[in-house]
Amino acid sequence: MEHITASTLTRERMSVRVDEPRPRTPATQRSSELPPVALDDRRPPSRRIISEGRIVFLVAFGSYLTVATLLDFKYHVFPLDAFTRMANGFDLLYSRDPHLAAIGFVWEPLQSFSDMLLLLGNHLWPALSHNDMAGSLVSALGMAGAAYQILLALREWGVSRLARLLLTASFVLNPMVLYYGGNGMSEGLYLFTLTAATRYLLRWMRDGDLRSLAYSGVALAFCYLTRNEAALGAVLGGVSVGAVSYWRAQGSRKSRIRAGASDLVIFVAPAFTAIAGWAFTSYIIIGAFVDGGALSTRLTNQGKNKVSVHSQLVYQVHAIGALAPFLPILLVVAVAVALWRRDPRVLALSVLAGALVFDMVAYMGNAIAGSLRYWIVSLPLGILLLGSLVAAIQTPRRSGVSAPVRDRSLRSGARTLSALAVLCLVLVVMIPTTILSGSGMLNPQIGTEESTQIGFIFGASSHFYANSYPFAQAMGRYFVNLHLPDGDVLVDNSTACIPMMIVASDQPKLFVIPNDRDFQRILADPITFHTHYILVPDPETDAPGDVNFSYSTMWGTGDGFTKMVHQFPTHSTCPEFRLFHVVGHPNVA
Repeated sequence: MEHITASTLTRERMSVRVDEPRPRTPATQRSSELPPVALDDRRPPSRRIISEGRIVFLVAFGSYLTVATLLDFKYHVFPLDAFTRMANGFDLLYSRDPHLAAIGFVWEPLQSFSDMLLLLGNHLWPALSHNDMAGSLVSALGMAGAAYQILLALREWGVSRLARLLLTASFVLNPMVLYYGGNGMSEGLYLFTLTAATRYLLRWMRDGDLRSLAYSGVALAFCYLTRNEAALGAVLGGVSVGAVSYWRAQGSRKSRIRAGASDLVIFVAPAFTAIAGWAFTSYIIIGAFVDGGALSTRLTNQGKNKVSVHSQLVYQVHAIGALAPFLPILLVVAVAVALWRRDPRVLALSVLAGALVFDMVAYMGNAIAGSLRYWIVSLPLGILLLGSLVAAIQTPRRSGVSAPVRDRSLRSGARTLSALAVLCLVLVVMIPTTILSGSGMLNPQIGTEESTQIGFIFGASSHFYANSYPFAQAMGRYFVNLHLPDGDVLVDNSTACIPMMIVASDQPKLFVIPNDRDFQRILADPITFHTHYILVPDPETDAPGDVNFSYSTMWGTGDGFTKMVHQFPTHSTCPEFRLFHVVGHPNVA
């Protein structure tokens, strides 16, 4: 791969990019401090096809696909959220009432839409839904994309090949990343879009390239459509963009403010559009900017296990300590080095920091549970902070005066020592991080979800979690064997194991679910609309469902218009269910 020096790059920009945007005085003055930049278009065609980035992507994707295959077919580990998001995409295609709004408004839609695209092939390979391979493939592609973006961000920062490959490998092979790269959850797409936004913002911080700024904003918009943590990332990233743009601009204070404001709009407009568009779509369809019922249920469930502020702080220290134990030190040192070098590029990481702070604040407000996955952003944040320090070591500040020929041997020795120092730094930081991440996942006090879901694979827990899948399959077979017509069983799919039962069933149109536009009418008078069975979860579960909210005594008495005909005992993560046969109208005693 060919390289050019920063000074040669500056000359080429002056000769080719005659329409360069407004002058960035500080960046021009420090052009000698920019790291070498690879010119991919000058490489031989064979090296363009087999590139470093493509190899990293394929190796990462192969690793996550292997994990996905083991989880889905051997161990039957299907996190509830993963199956539910995939089921939302499934409902768009295969429910008894396929329509776009069936995507639901409990979560942001990008993961479900991505799953849906793969589910178009479900007739050819039923495992896409039955074993959630659709969700797992999306997770694998997304997490491999995140690894690719981290690699390119490190390269564009000026990190040498060996160091950036080691840093990227520490991300790819981290136990948390391996697991969430193959389990069908939204973390893969989340980290991909978030790291892409960070990488392009970093490029804008270096070059002042407005196209990169726009790309960063668009990536952040897609990130919000995956996870709402991106909202605070957009806020902190916008503050950084405005500040850097104002600092770089020339002219009067008014013109500098105008320059900062214009760059800020370019960056935040896509994210604002995504946030407002999704909120107004939700309002138009369900009458609320967010799914209030689902949000209320989640907050109520969190309130049942409310912990003290001290316990919350202790847990967050342990969570970050497991995923990025050196993060506080790296943050302080990286910011100090950036100030000393007058290098604003570290501010690009405010996007990642904002997403992490969002979850920290949400946890303190009891809006989310204490689950290790909410702190997964600390992994790429710590890696890129370390990368900024490596780049600073490898590209020291230059005085602009060439060293005498007799000093070249000394400079060569200094570069060798610098390379060894960088290698030691990377290994000393990343090896403990990998070990601590794995142990944190298997610790029930830290990896509350992960230890339950995969602990049995490593002998750290029983097979309790994995047993829910065969139970859900058995429930689906029971209903299929009844040979009922489509739409004959009403059930709330917000209850654990129900999404798994429906998408793994050979007759998914049998079930009337809240995603259907006529669900409320059928719930109010099932027999009028030719629905003869209602499946009710135990009301003592965390998600009692719409049926229990509408008919509070049905579980115990049948509410006067139904009769219990079958009972499914509680099993693993699945609550107890009772099947009621509708024998009359709800308003008839």
